[in-house]
Amino acid sequence: MKPPEGFWAYLEDDNNYDNLKLVLSDGVGEEVLWLSALELAGGLAHLEEDELLDPNESAWLHEAVEVAEAPAAPLELAQRHPRLEGAYCAAQVELYNPPGLLLLRRVVEEGGDLLEITTPNGSVYTFEYDRVRAYLRPLLPH
Repeated sequence: MKPPEGFWAYLEDDNNYDNLKLVLSDGVGEEVLWLSALELAGGLAHLEEDELLDPNESAWLHEAVEVAEAPAAPLELAQRHPRLEGAYCAAQVELYNPPGLLLLRRVVEEGGDLLEITTPNGSVYTFEYDRVRAYLRPLLPH
């Protein structure tokens, strides 16, 4: 599968999920990040399983938005739960190089969920969530 624009990943050794090279680009510059493919798979799984937080409430209150049990299109979810648009969940993944944390945020939007990636230097990259998941599926452990 073709990678999303500005997003590229390479597994250094197919038998070892310890060294995943992730390259993020905004069209002007790029960042090269090294992390564990297993850690990234865990972070993305957390985004799938965790409850969505209401964007209008403080994250510190841990108030969650109800999510429909049956899979539905984001537009259908927004119609059933008017406050759901903009709801999000987040996960952190530890990086090897540069040292630090990678913040992953899945944000619910009407046209499809977004994946926001914040690097240790504060750069934020935004991609279509489903495209990134489909692209990474063959590279990450299941």
